[in-house]
Amino acid sequence: MASLADHLSTGLVIVDPELTVLAWNRWMTEHARLAPEEAIGRSLESLFPDLPVATLQRRVKAALQLRSPSYVHPRRGYLFPVPLDRITESNFVHMQQRIRILPYQDEEHRAIIVIDDVTATREAEARAATAARASERYLELLDSNVMTLAVNANADDGRVIRASSALLESTGWGATAIAGQSLQALGLGPLDALTEAADGTLPERPLRRADGEALWVRVRQARGLIEDEVGAERHLVIQDISLQKKIQTLSERDTLTGAYNRMKFDQLLQAAISAHARYGQRFSIALCDIDHFKRVNDEHGHLAGDAVLRQFAALLQAQTRASDALARWGGEEFVLLLPMTSVQAATTAAEKLRRAIVNDHWPVIDQLSASFGVAARTPGESADALLDRADHALYQAKESGRNRVCTAEGPDA
Repeated sequence: MASLADHLSTGLVIVDPELTVLAWNRWMTEHARLAPEEAIGRSLESLFPDLPVATLQRRVKAALQLRSPSYVHPRRGYLFPVPLDRITESNFVHMQQRIRILPYQDEEHRAIIVIDDVTATREAEARAATAARASERYLELLDSNVMTLAVNANADDGRVIRASSALLESTGWGATAIAGQSLQALGLGPLDALTEAADGTLPERPLRRADGEALWVRVRQARGLIEDEVGAERHLVIQDISLQKKIQTLSERDTLTGAYNRMKFDQLLQAAISAHARYGQRFSIALCDIDHFKRVNDEHGHLAGDAVLRQFAALLQAQTRASDALARWGGEEFVLLLPMTSVQAATTAAEKLRRAIVNDHWPVIDQLSASFGVAARTPGESADALLDRADHALYQAKESGRNRVCTAEGPDA
């Protein structure tokens, strides 16, 4: 986790409710000019005497108590004084920051302070207030440095009128080709949905590049950025967050198969247990193990085994619902989380998958089968107990000859 945090283009500080620093990533070291050993163990107030300590403590405690994000909107535009070291002119002396406070996983007494550098966006907005009426120089600067879209707000699907040079360069679109495209076709969704949430979060969308690949972006509807002579025209400012998304994917996905990893599945399972306990939303799980997988590696090599695992995960993903979650449990074993699914429906779904595996074409090995163990969570049952029942059912399927689905009995039985 620490190595991932050090590669983020975002500041991360982990603190306790008294604002004592517990962790400090490389971004903070580079921008605040304090090494981790200088910061960890000290209070933020001692490191930054001008910090609004009372406000920050309230936000941290709110995030920890509610287990949901909290936001700080510094009056000066920044929380941590990071001088801007630039050759070009700037409207600001210090880096402008967006501050989010997140509860740290399952730790009740730790919070993550996330610092985003929004200087470029704030500079663009500030300059626009005075220069937009007749500033050709500003418009050229905006066009070449900030990804923007001008769209027709009167069109039901928000048709693109024009795009900035920066956006065209980042996405590979031509000015003529992107004009007339709907926001829906570009992956951004309806214009009405691209609004800042009450908590200050901005919508994140997969903007479709000209080559069909997705560029993950954060979208803001610009207000005061450009004075529209035509009232039907709206402007979107777009921030590339593809690196953050890639790091997020690496932290929660199995690199070989693309399925969720075990840590992510544990989080999803706990969320499903909470929803079941609180709202009665039942769910089932299905453990799946490839039959005689060792033979594949022994007879055809590990590269062939890896290819089988990738194809196997892709088949399971294609044959399940978008709401289902697939994770690699270990080796050749996978697990499915099936929300709003009874044990009977989960057994039927597992049987469908079993048949699909048998009937699929498998290069090199020709044929493959898998065994399944299915269990539905009962009230009060822990994650470990549920997984243990599903594992026992999988063991029964293996002992009964493999290539079959077995359903776990209830805990009482």
